Order: sequence, then structure tokens, then C-alpha cells
Amino acid sequence: MKTFFSLLAVLIFQLSSAQKVVYFPGFELINMEPNSGLQYSTSKLIKSYIEDNHDYTVLLDERIGGDGYLGREPLSTSVAKSTEINSRYFMTGEIHYLQGVYIISLGVYETTTREQVWHDMAKGAAEQDLDPLLSRLGRSFFTNRTAKTDIEIDEVTEYDQQGVELAQIKVNHYMGIMLGGKAIPNESILSGFGITYTYDASTFLFNLDFELFPSSSLSVNHRSPDRTIHSGNASLGVTYPLSRKRTTFYINGGMEYSYTQINDSEYDVDYHDTESGIGAYFGGGFMINRNSTVNLRIFAAASVPFYKVDDTKVSGVKFGIVTSFARKK
Repeated sequence: MKTFFSLLAVLIFQLSSAQKVVYFPGFELINMEPNSGLQYSTSKLIKSYIEDNHDYTVLLDERIGGDGYLGREPLSTSVAKSTEINSRYFMTGEIHYLQGVYIISLGVYETTTREQVWHDMAKGAAEQDLDPLLSRLGRSFFTNRTAKTDIEIDEVTEYDQQGVELAQIKVNHYMGIMLGGKAIPNESILSGFGITYTYDASTFLFNLDFELFPSSSLSVNHRSPDRTIHSGNASLGVTYPLSRKRTTFYINGGMEYSYTQINDSEYDVDYHDTESGIGAYFGGGFMINRNSTVNLRIFAAASVPFYKVDDTKVSGVKFGIVTSFARKK
């Protein structure tokens, strides 16, 4: 009985291991000069990117990296080799060069049925695009994501820049327009607008903002209907995206120099109080199309002044949408 359970454990281990092994004969180069070095490097790279991102082991053809270029391996040969190493899947790959465009195609097949169970493609306009394209394909491998849309900010290719979906240019300076408001407890929700400057330093973004929140003229929780509040600020802050995707959540915070003005005319007595000073803000939001010439940020942030006006620290929550436009270097 002990021997039986030992053999069963070995069998289960082998079956589970087979689920995570993919045989890959290497990339076939189409409409390109046969190049064993390019074939070897691209095949090794996709192996590394898949294994770095997923719990799979990619086994390359042992001849890859040897003398000469390996031509297309017949499907029956791939099935036989995959069966020999007890792999449930095998992968085929092609790199086409057509009218100045590199097209990488990857497909995964079930060894026993020869049915395709996954496929993805990526396009580039220059040979230096091959590495970011392989990185994208390595992440999308055996997932519902696609290499066309799953793009990190440092993987934009020359081909992407020519497309409509990604108007990416190699800049990291942005000017933007803010439209939103500011909610102040026990006061009105003030409308707001402003201009922003953003410097994208890859890991962090640095923001310089100028915002104005004129009063909406009604202060719903005060006795006087004539009470108004005006507020404005200049702020310097840091934004930290929570991923390197072009669409991601983020957190941010910084310091601001602001002013707050309260006007009232209760009982025929005009009252005005204006104070200014430094404060802080912190919050977060959602960033859309970070690596494009036009991007959006939806934000909300608590604004806390360190000074008092009308004997009260008039804190509030800023919110809105920032539309930013890239500035060329």
C-alpha cells in the first residue's frame, strides 16, 4: 500500500508538472534574411518573459543557438517532441517582416488534440521594437489580455506612435486644464477651474497646479443667504501611479499656498475676512492614457490649510477632471 501511494504521488507530480511545461521550437523568420542570432535571441527572450510573468516553463528546441538557422518545424514533429517531454502544450511562433512592419505571432496548442488554445499578435515598425513587443506577449501569454492593449509606459513602439489608438510621443511634459469643484463642510460646493503643469519622471509625476474656486453664492448651512466663500491655491505635489500601465489608479499629495475669503452681510453689517498661508493636500484618482499626447486624470483630494479664517480652518475636498496635453521637448 505504501508503494502504491508513492507511485500515485509521483504520477500526480508528473501530471501537474506537465500542465506547466510548454515546448517551443523557436521563432520562424518570414520574409527576412535567415538569421540564427536573431532567431535565438527572440526565442530566448520570449521564454524569459513568459517564465518571469507566469508559472510556466518553456522548453526550447535543443538546436536553437547552434550552427545555422532552423526552418519551420512540421506540426507533427512539434507534437512528437512535446509528447516525448511529457508536455501538455506546444507553442508556435513567427516573426514576419511586411512593408516595413514586424509582425510577431504566437500560438499555443494542446499536444493531444492539436487544437489551438491561445493566440496573440503584436506589431512593430523597427527592429528595436521587438523587445517591448516580446515583453507584452510574455505578459499576455495564456491570459485574456492582448499585447495590443496591455502596454506599459516604457514599451511604446515606433508603430504605436503611428497609430490612432496611441498618439504617444517621446515627451514627458504636459500642460493641462482642470474643471471641478471644492466641497467645504457646512458651506456650499464651490465650482472650480485651473491650469496644471506635469512632469512625468516615469516612477513619479511632479505637478504644479494653479486652481481657483469662486463661490456658488449660496451657503446652505448658514443663517445668512448672502454669505459667500472664495478660495484659490497654487500647489506643488507628487503623484505615484500604482502600476506602469497607461490606465491606472494613483495616489498623490503635496504642499499648497492658498487663500480663503469669506464675505457676509448679516443684519445689514458687511463682514469680510481674507486669510492666506500654506497647507497640504492628499488624495488620489484614476489616470487614463498616461502614455498618450492627450491624457485624463480624475481626482479627489483633501485640502487642509494650516491657517484660520473666521476663526476656523476651512478645509475641503477638491475634485475634478484634468485634461493634459503633451509639450514637445
